[in-house]
Amino acid sequence: MGAMFWAIATAIFAILEIVIPGLVTIWLALAALIVTLLAGFINNPTVEFLIFAVFSLIFVIFTRPVLRRYIQKTDKNFSSQMKGSEIKIEKVVNTDKLKKEYEVKFKGSIWTGTSEEFFKAGDIVRIKNFEGNKIILERK
Repeated sequence: MGAMFWAIATAIFAILEIVIPGLVTIWLALAALIVTLLAGFINNPTVEFLIFAVFSLIFVIFTRPVLRRYIQKTDKNFSSQMKGSEIKIEKVVNTDKLKKEYEVKFKGSIWTGTSEEFFKAGDIVRIKNFEGNKIILERK
């Protein structure tokens, strides 16, 4: 397969982790990086793939749970620190449901905000809570 293949695989897995965070593809990227470094010494694609599989399993099984616990603690601190912050409604997405949906800009990224209250684009609202990847909004 060669070092170039594994270098491209490393880049693809790293980009996927950025686009779809889940602490899985980052370990695949790290395993692919290791195989990239070893590929010059190994001329057997089967051995390269086995090394990739072994390192991937080791990273996912042993390292991911430890890092997830650390990140969840950080998320709780982040959530409690951000409650009460004021943000602006960028766009009204859907007001037909009980929980209305909005686009809000928070920390430089567009998030989905939900609330049972109706807001207009441009309104300044307060962060009530976080539910998964959504921000629960309330009137300030």
